[in-house]
Amino acid sequence: MSASFELPALTQTGLEALLRGLAGNPSAPPEVLVRLVAADVDRSALARRRDLPANAAAALADDRDATVRSELASHPTLPPAVQVVLAGDADPRVRGRLAEGAEYFTTVGVHGHHVPDPLPREVYELLARDPEPKVRRALAFNRRLPDDVRARMLDDADSRTAAIAATEWPLAPTGRIGELLSRVTGASGRQMLLMHLDGPLPAEAARAIIADIDAAAGAANSEGLLRQVAEVADLDDGLADRFLASAGLRATVAANPTLSAEHVAELAGDPDNEVRAAVVARYGLDPVLRESIPVDYDDRSSKSVGWLLTESLSDQDRLALARSRHQIFRKTLAMRPDLPDEIVEILAGDESFAVRLFVCERQPNAPGRLLAQIAEQWTSYSRWDMLAHKNFPAEAADRLARSAEVRDRAVAAAHPGLPADTVEALLTDDEATVRGRAATNPAVPADRLIELLGAADSAVAAGAAANRLLPVTTMHHLLDQAGL
Repeated sequence: MSASFELPALTQTGLEALLRGLAGNPSAPPEVLVRLVAADVDRSALARRRDLPANAAAALADDRDATVRSELASHPTLPPAVQVVLAGDADPRVRGRLAEGAEYFTTVGVHGHHVPDPLPREVYELLARDPEPKVRRALAFNRRLPDDVRARMLDDADSRTAAIAATEWPLAPTGRIGELLSRVTGASGRQMLLMHLDGPLPAEAARAIIADIDAAAGAANSEGLLRQVAEVADLDDGLADRFLASAGLRATVAANPTLSAEHVAELAGDPDNEVRAAVVARYGLDPVLRESIPVDYDDRSSKSVGWLLTESLSDQDRLALARSRHQIFRKTLAMRPDLPDEIVEILAGDESFAVRLFVCERQPNAPGRLLAQIAEQWTSYSRWDMLAHKNFPAEAADRLARSAEVRDRAVAAAHPGLPADTVEALLTDDEATVRGRAATNPAVPADRLIELLGAADSAVAAGAAANRLLPVTTMHHLLDQAGL
């Protein structure tokens, strides 16, 4: 496209569609994004961009639309100066979004789960003194909140803020467990706190909680609290015997890392499948013993082995786990980002659908044949990312593009390997979502992309403006025509 390219006369609606699409174009350079800040359209998509330039972020922090500022506040990597501005925003919804520090996903063909960077110290201090309790409550949920700020929030005038600050303390210091638990009312609050201890719950503290539970027999959530205590308590003989005497707690005790080796060996032969499964998942269990324990797994279960996601594994360890008799180990292994082709191939042929699904969702070297197979059976959000995977076969995308299901066509429409006639058919689809996605397809020829920018259909025009192959010169020309 040349710099002399001109669109036909556009309506205000058509121009807004182009600007919206341009705001979401993954190839838009910083100077284009800065110019778009002045566009008189919804800039929420612009505020969500991970590559947002600092000067554009600063401008959006003063946007008249609180929705835009709120979207910006949830951005995980804003410049500190912008975060300071948002911490003083007039709208408590904006300050709350900033305070929360919500975790986020990146989805570029392979899922990634992330915790935002820490906020500046000045921002934590400002938000901890915010006059609106809802903002302070949001801050209490922030996983990056410094310990000394969190400790001060335990004395917050708002009792709910204090309770959240206690129950959401990541790796709560065991030395302060008595104080923290005393500030939390109700079994569910205590249970939340026990999930974040930095070590085993001291036996004395465990007995005190059990005494409270016994005194309030039948109280709501007391059963869940007792189960949590059984899982994290530093077990002595008395506590172990107390918990093991209850059939409903045996599986929980089997997962407790302080359980004696004698009890572990006994529970490995327990008649309850759930108890044996808990023994199998224990960290440091002898591999020979683990493989000798029979367990039946529910393929629909969301359970995984937490320690296996971070444990340093040798090639031999990974190979042994990929061939383990236990589905939960093969499934958890499939979530790791460090698997070689040999292991991925083994897991790609696993008998368990859950294992094969995680290969497709997490592995950058997932086989194309498996991606196509799972995408045809799976309807959850990750299906979009499977299609965006570099190994997804074009012929499979073409089949989905001809489906009677709108979701199938929408998922397939952006695949770069689609034949030209398929893309053209999708550009005239009955559904606007499908048409817009098809216009973003990088397989659209350059001259056809020019035509689509001038389409009367706003979905197609916006999709064309979002096409990552749109030349930067054309982006600037669009902005010139918009007077930006």
